[in-house]
Amino acid sequence: MSLSERSKSYFKYMIFVLMLVQILDSFSTIFPGAIPTAIADEFLPGLAQNTVDSILAFASGIVSIGLYFLFFSQYLADKLGRKLMLSISVLGMAIACLGMFFSANFTTYYIFVFVLNFFYSSDIWWIYVNEETKPNKRALYSNLVLIVGLIGAFVMVITRFIFITETNPNWRGMTFFPMFLGFPLAILIYFTLKETSKYEQMKQETGIQKRNFKEDLISIFKTENKKPYIMLLVIAFLRGTSGIYMVLFEKYMSNYLPPTQISIVFLLTVFMVIVAYLINGLLADRIGRKPLLYLWSALAPISVLIWVFAGPQHSFLLVLLGYSLSHIAVWGSLGIVRLITIELLPTDRRGTGVGFRNLIGSIGGTVGLLLSGVIILFVGLGITFIIFVMANFIVIPLTYFYIKETKGVELAEIK
Repeated sequence: MSLSERSKSYFKYMIFVLMLVQILDSFSTIFPGAIPTAIADEFLPGLAQNTVDSILAFASGIVSIGLYFLFFSQYLADKLGRKLMLSISVLGMAIACLGMFFSANFTTYYIFVFVLNFFYSSDIWWIYVNEETKPNKRALYSNLVLIVGLIGAFVMVITRFIFITETNPNWRGMTFFPMFLGFPLAILIYFTLKETSKYEQMKQETGIQKRNFKEDLISIFKTENKKPYIMLLVIAFLRGTSGIYMVLFEKYMSNYLPPTQISIVFLLTVFMVIVAYLINGLLADRIGRKPLLYLWSALAPISVLIWVFAGPQHSFLLVLLGYSLSHIAVWGSLGIVRLITIELLPTDRRGTGVGFRNLIGSIGGTVGLLLSGVIILFVGLGITFIIFVMANFIVIPLTYFYIKETKGVELAEIK
């Protein structure tokens, strides 16, 4: 069924449901990074600061392996359909948060963070939006969903204000929201959303290709955009290695700012991320994807330098400025990389290729976290952040020389 055969009312309903998905996803994505101090205080009392930071880095590195399973959910989106795997991803986030709520020790908590990593930051909803939207509106609608999805991050910060205090760090109360939203939303998706029109068109015209897993994996490197896609994988790996500061920012700042001020930083940076989404939404379809990737890649290391050095000075305003810019850079860059990936791949391999890019980025994240667990013991957390974030500068020349501009590409025509 083509896009024109689907009513405007259904399209609006689909966008609304995908907004709810992104609200859940944005909450789940940043939730574990907002509470490591509370986790350490409850489960790792009495240890030296660098030792605790190192343990948290190692644990985060190990559970980041859970992100590898995103590849399989997105691979299955090519085999079983977008709708089913979107529903399963939402259900998985809710189940993981339920398990975290009942965690009795450090190990069981991180087991369910591991499970949560199977499902959050899935790009299936991105595929949904882009396969149902006109070429000149893809960035607009994708970023519209992202902007509304920030409600989830806002709710996370509000629940942190409520449950994480100096006298009562009750982090478990923060799991209520994703559970109450996730379980009914999974049912709603399964029974009310339609499969995407591009996926249905692909099934009608060529059918689902009868390839085994190895052949499917190899097939993503047999497209007209093979070279830029491979370089996009390199960029995803580099971005992944630099991501430690998003995981342990709260733990670093807990040494310099009180919990209330850290919560305020989280709250205000939620609104600052809107800047990234607005810039992507308004400019990516006009000036292209590549100029924005240059911008975000340069901004990431500059912003980290600001708040790493501002923290020991107890400069709340500079920390707020620097971390706001960090969030703008991270989410702006991720949005552009997601768009380019989708626009490089044919429909029958889009989920697989998107998933493989996530897998490579996740491997980069694991490598970065595990290496940082060692480096922290020698130079501390702040300098470790700086060392790893510098990888973002390498992305700029790689993008210039190797990444293809994909503005205005018609997805159905990619071979």
